[in-house]
Amino acid sequence: MIRGLRFGVFGLFLLGCNGVIGGANPIANDPGGPTAAPGLPTGSPGVGAPSATTLPRMTKQQHQRSVSQLLVHFLGGDAQAVIDAVEPAYAIIPDDPSELDFGELVGSSFSRMSQNVTELHVRGYFDVAVTVANAIVQDNLRRQAIFGPCVDEPSDDHRDCVSEFVEDFGLWTARRPLSDEEQAFYVDTVFADDGRDYEATPEALGDLLVAMLSSPNFIYFVWDRGPEVESGVFELSPYELASRLSFHFWSAMPDEELFDAAADGSLLTEVGYRQQVERMYADPRADATFERFFYEWLALYKTGDPYGGVAGSDPQKLAFIEGTDVSPELRDHMIAEAVDMGEYYRAHGHFDDLFTSNLSFARTDDLAAIYGVPVWEEGADPVPFPTAERIGVLGRGALLTAATVYTHPILRGVRIRENFLCDELGDPPADVNGAPDAVSALTTTRERTEALTSPGGCNGCHQLINGLGFPLEAFDALGRHRTDEMIIDIEGAVTTIPLDLETTPLIEGATDTTVVSGPVELVDELLDSGKLQRCFATHYVRFALGFEADPAFGGDRGTVDALAYELEAGATLTEFFREIAFLPAFRQRARGDES
Repeated sequence: MIRGLRFGVFGLFLLGCNGVIGGANPIANDPGGPTAAPGLPTGSPGVGAPSATTLPRMTKQQHQRSVSQLLVHFLGGDAQAVIDAVEPAYAIIPDDPSELDFGELVGSSFSRMSQNVTELHVRGYFDVAVTVANAIVQDNLRRQAIFGPCVDEPSDDHRDCVSEFVEDFGLWTARRPLSDEEQAFYVDTVFADDGRDYEATPEALGDLLVAMLSSPNFIYFVWDRGPEVESGVFELSPYELASRLSFHFWSAMPDEELFDAAADGSLLTEVGYRQQVERMYADPRADATFERFFYEWLALYKTGDPYGGVAGSDPQKLAFIEGTDVSPELRDHMIAEAVDMGEYYRAHGHFDDLFTSNLSFARTDDLAAIYGVPVWEEGADPVPFPTAERIGVLGRGALLTAATVYTHPILRGVRIRENFLCDELGDPPADVNGAPDAVSALTTTRERTEALTSPGGCNGCHQLINGLGFPLEAFDALGRHRTDEMIIDIEGAVTTIPLDLETTPLIEGATDTTVVSGPVELVDELLDSGKLQRCFATHYVRFALGFEADPAFGGDRGTVDALAYELEAGATLTEFFREIAFLPAFRQRARGDES
């Protein structure tokens, strides 16, 4: 039913792929744009300026949620049928990966930072638009719900009717009012085929929907309409600010209330802006966003599969899992528990709680048995762990489990050094054997790891890795607490050897001689260093701002300093996560290098 657009939808989409935002605006600015920042920093020291603004696209998740939101707004109860129809079209669009390799990137990466635009993206988003358009224009009730009954009135000139639709629908697809030039383009060029035919045929209406859903103003975040407040620094316009808020907190487009706040100017007032931030953060739609943050910050996609590592009839594996239920779902249950912990303290706690919590959030029997606690029931208080050594995120099964019967202190140490401390480690040699699983006589995993990593140049990096991983030898490869290590021969015979957890973790570097004797002391030293807080702030800036977070993706120093200060000053996690919205880097943009 789509005519084959003469102006080229692919060209419209690709217009958004090049350059940085700044300089002359090709379309007239919004009238009545903001003249002052819509809020004030909370007084944290070192608040920095925004980084140069790129032209980011929606993630696949954001696009899918936004299309669904559009359909619900305009179709109401009939939207679900179209949402279901368009679901297969999303299969062609590549998923945005959580694990990204940018070379200089240290620590966790986030799917919001994935900005590749491939042929599959172009084809996929176009197919989504065509599927939506066909599902609407071929159904009388949907067509009238979207365009208004006037499109079915007998006439060869539906220009006024379609103009009203373009103005209304354009507010949502562009996330701001369309300019006169844009409205004329959609009505006279797209719908009317260069002014030749203003009859509302299904084909013409379908072309219009496809064009608006394929526009770079829908696919990309175009920040180019706010006033310049100092050389090269621009405030976001009220509609841009509404969009930034909604896509950050909800991973979706603004709702009617947010559009209204942009339109009436209340979003530019201190009181009005704060009300919207607090409303959006408290809305259940924010839960999925922050669940994603915790999943990617903790790099839970790297969680080993205990079932894959211990399934089968191997005598060693049978001896290792004896008495423990290891199901194909155990990995998923571990990941869910770690995310639940993050969400619990986002609502009820402080940053330190993420590392010092002694509470279980295991909702299933298999993981609860590994922890030695009852299942956490909905609405009940979480249950304390029976051992003090199982502490915070470092004591969660998702961060401890391995796809073998033996632990990987190297991998555990690397996760702490890179993901929690944001320290850079060199790449290991290509032929390195990083998993000291093979039993050599009666030696512990720690002894085998030290023997593996001490020769030659290996020790230079591993002195920064091993000392962070060894205290977590208090837990085996299923995350079970232990005081002795089971050494299992190939016939399944078991010998136990007492663990040595004392180590020098070198948290501050090679000159740090502090000794710890287990997970609790390790966590105390990590928190006292201040590096955990700053690294966490870096990751949140990276998550919130993506490619605007500065070279090396660490966020501008002032913004990270301000957020780290909030953590160190005792801010709750709720206060911390909301604070990003009040900092200049969130509400402003800077002109990039256009050379």
